[in-house]
Amino acid sequence: MMFKQLCNIALITMLAGLTGCDSDDNDSKKMAYTHVYPSPSGPYRVGVTSFDILDAGPDSMSPIPNQTRRLPVKVYYPTKQKNGTYQPYFDQWGHQVGYLERVRPKNVPVHPNQFDLDKLTSWSQAHVAIAKATSGRGWPILFYSHGAHLFEVDNTELLEDLASRGYVVVSINHPYISGVASFQDGSSVSTYLPSDAKDVGTDKGFAYFDQVVAPQITHDVISVYQWLSRHPERFDDQLDETRVGTLGYSLGGSAAMNSCAEMPDCVASINMDGLLLGNVRTQPLNKPLLLLQTPKQVLAQAFEDNGHETYLLTVANTNHRDFMDQNRWVVGYRSGIEGDLIHAIVKQSVGTFFDHYLNNTQIEWPESDAVTMQVK
Repeated sequence: MMFKQLCNIALITMLAGLTGCDSDDNDSKKMAYTHVYPSPSGPYRVGVTSFDILDAGPDSMSPIPNQTRRLPVKVYYPTKQKNGTYQPYFDQWGHQVGYLERVRPKNVPVHPNQFDLDKLTSWSQAHVAIAKATSGRGWPILFYSHGAHLFEVDNTELLEDLASRGYVVVSINHPYISGVASFQDGSSVSTYLPSDAKDVGTDKGFAYFDQVVAPQITHDVISVYQWLSRHPERFDDQLDETRVGTLGYSLGGSAAMNSCAEMPDCVASINMDGLLLGNVRTQPLNKPLLLLQTPKQVLAQAFEDNGHETYLLTVANTNHRDFMDQNRWVVGYRSGIEGDLIHAIVKQSVGTFFDHYLNNTQIEWPESDAVTMQVK
């Protein structure tokens, strides 16, 4: 069942309107920002930049043979500057919002308070300088991979929060398994799966995801890491390539674990309710690992197999989509857990885990009756 859920996440139920509003200062009264989630919790503001890596090696997932892989990348980083303009949450060309509108079930009524997704605003600012790292050795780097049929902004609230705490967070769009990949020239490509591999619950479908998709998206992460290593000036030489972590949601959880296993400088990894595909299905990561899951226990075996410090955090009354931003896009979103609570749990868990392994701080897990923790 979870196999099918991985691929069918595209059928997102766009029920309706969004919640709340928050502000980081009084200047927000001068301009109308459509913020539907709290401002980041860390001591820094958040800068953002987007670019394409055009030479990421052979593309094993393209429907066109012998293509070079192109990767849209979005990077969130700590800044002390403020320019007064927050960036749109979704891409500027409307590709992502258009995709969500197309996959919305036609027979589901729209809530009267539904917010226009193309007006949704992030807490990130473009064209601001990266802050100078207080350690003097640069900021630790985190690489994020999205879920199947989604895109690099599907966990913006979490990624911005991490950047505000002092991380450079690199979110990668994995073309042909994302809902849509938007490039800086305004072009886009949609999901492509071979006709006999659309259902990962079948033998052929599983083989394609395990032997083609998982290795390709793992290579994507490594390619972006190598590109950043060759271009440290892009972030004013403020990246610490010796302190690297990876995280991913759903399908992206496998990309996170597999890439961390292959990158010597990767210290720790997080899988957010994702299946195990690729090498880590049979070869444990054997590095510090945080596993976040619903009560369906999809990651229990990964917890048992990993040969290093491992944390299995189960959140009661959650479903698979609670570990992304969908409950911020949709009012009327159905879940057994309140939206602010699950986001607070995820942000605290992810933040304290990386703070411990990349910044040598004490772990402070969230205190909530909804959380059950296993540690080994």
